[in-house]
Amino acid sequence: MQSLSDLVDSFHLYAVCETCQRQAKLDVETLINRLGGDTEVHKMRSKLKCRVCHTRTEDLRIVYVGKKDQEAIFQYRR
Repeated sequence: MQSLSDLVDSFHLYAVCETCQRQAKLDVETLINRLGGDTEVHKMRSKLKCRVCHTRTEDLRIVYVGKKDQEAIFQYRR
């Protein structure tokens, strides 16, 4: 299982609302400070709620972007 600490160096984490099609990039470092680096990513799914339409969503997307000094430009689009 992937923990938040596993993502910090090379990945972006996105929450996606299937109801209103909104997506938001989550700040992994902030999540680590708040929840701890050992928090498993799949356990966060049940806590997600869209800030626009207030629908609960469990859609999390983990996107590899490379190391911070060699980070690829990525923009999640529908």
